[in-house]
Amino acid sequence: MNNTRFNRVPLSVAALLLTFVFVAIPVDAGDAFFKGGVVFAPRDVGFEGRWRLAFGADYPVNFAETVLAGFKLQSSIYRQDVVEGGPTATIVPGNAFFNVKYKSSSLEVRPFAGAGLGLVGDVRWLSSEFDWNKEFGYHLLGGLEYGRLVLELQITGAFDSGVDTQWAGFVGFVW
Repeated sequence: MNNTRFNRVPLSVAALLLTFVFVAIPVDAGDAFFKGGVVFAPRDVGFEGRWRLAFGADYPVNFAETVLAGFKLQSSIYRQDVVEGGPTATIVPGNAFFNVKYKSSSLEVRPFAGAGLGLVGDVRWLSSEFDWNKEFGYHLLGGLEYGRLVLELQITGAFDSGVDTQWAGFVGFVW
């Protein structure tokens, strides 16, 4: 697809969406979070292509506030050579999941585990052309919350067998 006017649109839309999400989430609605992490496997790209930023929110669905439903958005941006010494592509991975989590409520350190379904994909720009690869996928997660600090391990994959499963670790804050 050759349409140069779309080159700046996805970044503008992402910035507006990010602003809307942070403004629209009420403080007492649930647990909002912001995390940064690194994809450990697969290692088919350099470090610049393995980091991720994630944000979202979890909302309690029971009175004990141990079962939560929510969403998570993950992305990064990096450049990668298409062929050795050839053109370079800009790549923006983008994952969006709806989650269900279980968190311990009686401990100071709150272990949690969860699962989600959603979109696993990326947008690739090369010269004036772009391609959006998207698949229906899943993620499994587990970790610990201590106060506002959160540590998380995550497995992300697509139901299409041609997409590699990713293992990632995240550190962030919950408010």
